[in-house]
Amino acid sequence: MQEHLDEAAFHWRQRERALASWEESLEEIAEGDEARLLAHVEGLVIGGAPVARRLLLPALEGEDLWQVGPAALALLGSEGDASLALLLRELTEGPEESRPEIRRALEFSGRSRSEALLLPQVARVGPEAQAMLLEVLAAWQADPGSALPRTLGADDAPALWVAALRSARFTARLVAEGFVRQGLAHAEDSVRCAALETGLILGLREPWQACRRLVGAPDEAGRLARLALALGGEPADVKLLLKAAEEWRLREDALWALGFSGRRAAAEALVNVMQREEAGSRLAAESLAIITGLDLTEHLLRDEPDDEAPSSAEEGTGDTGAATGAWRVPPPPGRVRSASVCAWWQKAQTRFDERGRFVRGAPWSPAAVFAELTRGPACLRPVWALELAVRTRGGLQVATSARAAFQLRQLQGSVALRLDSTPRGFDSLMTA
Repeated sequence: MQEHLDEAAFHWRQRERALASWEESLEEIAEGDEARLLAHVEGLVIGGAPVARRLLLPALEGEDLWQVGPAALALLGSEGDASLALLLRELTEGPEESRPEIRRALEFSGRSRSEALLLPQVARVGPEAQAMLLEVLAAWQADPGSALPRTLGADDAPALWVAALRSARFTARLVAEGFVRQGLAHAEDSVRCAALETGLILGLREPWQACRRLVGAPDEAGRLARLALALGGEPADVKLLLKAAEEWRLREDALWALGFSGRRAAAEALVNVMQREEAGSRLAAESLAIITGLDLTEHLLRDEPDDEAPSSAEEGTGDTGAATGAWRVPPPPGRVRSASVCAWWQKAQTRFDERGRFVRGAPWSPAAVFAELTRGPACLRPVWALELAVRTRGGLQVATSARAAFQLRQLQGSVALRLDSTPRGFDSLMTA
């Protein structure tokens, strides 16, 4: 049983890393570390009450934080409602360092019967715990209903603001709009960023207009604004991104955003960046590949290993993105031969019309975005998921850190949604 727990902790950690990887896709995560994690968790569940008492409960407050999530998952699978009540208590009253892992386990487990037990707890706990419970509800895509605070003030914790804004995407529209408009004026960057994202998904014009104003901002809201302009902007917006790429403090963020624009002008700018750098820019090359379908394995420098850079989950717990910002550029590994990539572009550029938008060398289409979400690099998936969420006005919000099987069901079920086959600008999607 101890070996099951140790192996589950290893695969839990590997899965969290994979979510921020350039090398793994959703399908590979589902078939690899996640499948192995679930197999070991099932082994712990089979052990029943003796294993829960002697191994899993002590692990919740043990020194190995990577064991907390798998132990919580196994308890949820073996002890039913009693274990859920215990985990909710640990989430709100337990050791501070283990709370993010318990939250991730609850998010991973899915809503099922847990929603009815969790909702009443939100009003009974302090702001920090309240924020965590609302984050869990948002991950489950559950309507928080009356559990969502009716009002929040400027002095309320930013984490509670952010959680409320994320959870508001699944509640009554009037309530959500009120939170967004207050959040856009908030002094805290993380709150403005969450308000921007929620507002875009709801189809509110004010957040979309804010994206153009924030294109030169170096903070997290600025990063999201640049990505939104890439996904749904007009040629004039691409020019704003090209200008941002000339500023050193915005350069990496802008280069990354340009790849999602899918425009030939962006591809040409990325090639120019590579021509100016002796060993080439791997980030520029990755962005170019998103537009053109360039196979980077043919252009890597072979004199150094192509090891993946440590992800944000490398240190501490698996609470990916919380410390560094959900929209920060994930550093790609290795270097490329810039001259080789530029020579490839000289031959390939005639395939790309200046008026079109492309994903991996093919004209943009919902199918192309679905393919990226299923088989593309995991670290890019939150951006593609944002595009679908905006284009469907919240009808399809892919939970990119949820259990892979759940995500795959989301994507398979999306065929019933009516998605425009042409990449309309976000401006035409903003209805309020």
